[in-house]
This record gives sequence, structure tokens and C-alpha cells, in this order.
Amino acid sequence: MQAATNGIEFAKSPEFCRQAAEAGLRFAYLQFDGIGNAANSHRQVGNLFDVKLRAINNLHESGVDIVPVTTIINGINNEQVGRIIQFALDNPRTISFLSFQPVSFTGRDEEITDDRRQAQRYTLSHLAHDVKNQTGLGEPARDWFPISFMSTFSDWADLVHGPNAEWGQASCGCHPNCGVGMAVMIDKETKEAVPVTAFLNGDRLAKDIAKVNDAARGRFLSVVGMALAVMRNYNPFTAPRHFRLIDMLRKFDKTFGASKNVDKKYGSVSAERSVEDLKKRRQDRWNFLFIAGMWFQDLYNYDFRRTEQCIIPYATQEGEISFCAYNTGVGWRNIIEKMHMTSTLTKWYEEHGRHEIFAGGKKVGMNDSSHHLRLNEEHVHAGRNTTLDEKGIAKTAREEKLRARDEKLKKTAEDARMEALYREHILKEPKAEGGFVPLGAIAPANGNGNGKAKAAAAPERKEEVFGD
Repeated sequence: MQAATNGIEFAKSPEFCRQAAEAGLRFAYLQFDGIGNAANSHRQVGNLFDVKLRAINNLHESGVDIVPVTTIINGINNEQVGRIIQFALDNPRTISFLSFQPVSFTGRDEEITDDRRQAQRYTLSHLAHDVKNQTGLGEPARDWFPISFMSTFSDWADLVHGPNAEWGQASCGCHPNCGVGMAVMIDKETKEAVPVTAFLNGDRLAKDIAKVNDAARGRFLSVVGMALAVMRNYNPFTAPRHFRLIDMLRKFDKTFGASKNVDKKYGSVSAERSVEDLKKRRQDRWNFLFIAGMWFQDLYNYDFRRTEQCIIPYATQEGEISFCAYNTGVGWRNIIEKMHMTSTLTKWYEEHGRHEIFAGGKKVGMNDSSHHLRLNEEHVHAGRNTTLDEKGIAKTAREEKLRARDEKLKKTAEDARMEALYREHILKEPKAEGGFVPLGAIAPANGNGNGKAKAAAAPERKEEVFGD
């Protein structure tokens, strides 16, 4: 079970974390915009970064794995990519997965201006290059693979476990443009970090495993085939200093459960896992850090092929709808919610009350804000990103609306000023005294539009007729 969270309730109560873990919570998908309170200031919560740290501490101690999830917006927090990765490298015993999600202009941002969209747009390509430029880790063209690349290995695991296994492996068959990832092997003791595909030829390894899968020769030969493929593509000279080939094989075994009695060797991952199982799995010296990028669609880059291959379905009253079709495109979310609304927000608040709201810089109250995490103080105390402020570009839809309103008011005032000048200098209308125009100063209407009274008409001359 996985929960998407801002971490506030988990930070407040260690007991709540333990109860959630006992109820089956395995992963906390934690909103994590950057390192330091300044990097999180756009959320308008005074101590939000401190909240994140405390939440990570409480969840980890309760046996829940944490996945920091970062929405990346150019000009808002794109400089945080390297700092977040460094945070994970500094805490390899706690963080084993990072998820970066480039901004999707949907919902209130569907009417975004071209200037803001072009300034804030961030792509998966930007992510790969920012990781390289900000941390020195990886090569964009060598170390980043589509998320669906992992399906080759999950197919192998299904082959090894056989058709009678209670559960199959999670296989990602999404479109290659949906997401990418890079794996980094970290020594928990020395903090040395090396991209896995720097010492393992990932492209050729996947092709070798595909041949093993196609052969479908049973458990033993499939395991042997995997071991031979790993040995063939492993380069010890570019691996971390203390990393050995046997460590690589054990990592595969631990991840996919290839050998027998795998639960006894590495600890169970079933629903009945114990605290001892959890401790056993965390004893591994090597942390396989996966850095993922998932780019959701919006109306400006919508691709029907991606939607057809979506692997994140929403179960609704109207049937199964893919993630991007539900949240973008024609806007199925609004349609479904309006069709099946059971209560208005006002009625819900009347019956259930309102939760505490944190906005305007209000801080979250915590009895204890201590944690065991290692931080880079320079990153923690760095100021927020001011790129968009310097360019004069709005940061949010609300800011765009306020600017549009102010511009409209400014234009209305300028139009009124020009109208007054026209009346004074062109129409020669007298200025209003005290806000009123004296009745005696109003010239009678003449119909000629020039503001001057029409001259009196000359008396009609009687036409002379011959003979009078």
C-alpha cells in the first residue's frame, strides 16, 4: 500500500506512523520540493522543510519506505535537482528512491499564458542534463532508460517463479516518453556513488535477458542464463571500489527473489513481514538508488499513443480511465466528479468539520522536530529561486489573474483620462467643479456635434410674383 502525502500528519505523530505501518502502509509518496524552507516557501507553510525531515524520520523508524516526490518547474525549483539527489546520497540508509515529475500545465493552469508556459516548461531531457550538471553523476545518453526498460527483468522473474506463483512481478509497459530512470549504486559506509550502467552494459544486458526469456527453459537454466548475462556485461574497473561481481548477483537475487529460501537470506517482503525481516533487508551494504522522472501530459503536449499505453488507471463509476485522460485532455475528472458528487464542500464541512489549514506562512506545530538525517547546510540555508521574478514572469495562475486584473484597471483608468482630455480640449466642455457641472454651463443641444449653438434662422422672404 502506498500513500501520497505532504507529511504533516506523519511529522506530528510517530504513533500515527506506526499505526499506518501496521495497517499495511509500505511506501510514503512524500511531496518534496527542495532542500531548505526557502525552497519550499511557495507552499506558504513556514516550516515545511522541517516537517518533511521529521516525517521521513518517523516513517523510516516505523518501517515505511519513503519516496520523495518533486514537481520540477523551471524558474521555481529546477536548481533543486542536484541538491535533492545529494540529500539522498548523504542518507543512503534512508532514501532508496527519488521521483521527479516535470510540471504538467493542467487544472487551473490550462489557460496559462505563452510567456509563462515557455519560461516554466521542464522536460525529462532537462532532468537528465541537470543531474549531470548539478551533481556530476551519469551521462544522459548512457545512463537514462525508459521506465518500461524494467519489464524485461520482471518478465525474467515471472519465468523463474513459474505459473503457479501467487503474485506476478510488477511490469511497466508504459510509453517510452512517459518516464525515464537512472540507477545509482551507493556504498552506505563510504558514500561512494556510481551509476549502475557505468559498470554494467544495460543495453546489451537487456538483450541477453530477452533471449533467456524467449528460451523459457525453466527456473534453473533461466537463473544460470541471468548470471552469465550479468558476468558478460559487468566491468569491475568502473564499479565502486568495494563492489564485487557477487554483490551484483546478490542484488538481482534480493530484488527478484530468484533463489530458494530468499526470505530467510534477505528478509521477507510479504504482508506478514516482521521487524526482523525489515532489519535484515536494511543490513545490505549497498543501496540501489533509483532516480526516476515521470512526465505527465497536458493539453500542450498531449499524445494519444501515450494515453493508450497508460499503466496508471483510475477506477471510476464510469469505468477505468487512464491517468492522463482523467487529469488532462477533455477533463474526465471534472465530468466524473460532477456526475457523482455526493456532497458539497460546505455540507461536508458542516458534517465532518474542517482540518487545520496551513497557509500564509503559518507553521506546523510539532512537539519534536529532531531527526537523524544528514544535511548540507549550504543547501539548507540557500535562498529561493528568483529567476521568474527577475524576468517579470508570473509564477502561478493566481498571480497571472491578479496581473490581468491590475492591467485591466490600469487600462480603464487611462481610457477615462483620455476621455476627459477629449471632452476638455476637443468638445470644449467646461471642467466639472466639485464633481458637478453647473446647469447654466450646459449649452442647448444643437444636433451639429460641434458644441456651438446654431445661428438664428433668417426671416423668410416672400417671393415676388410678376403682376403683383
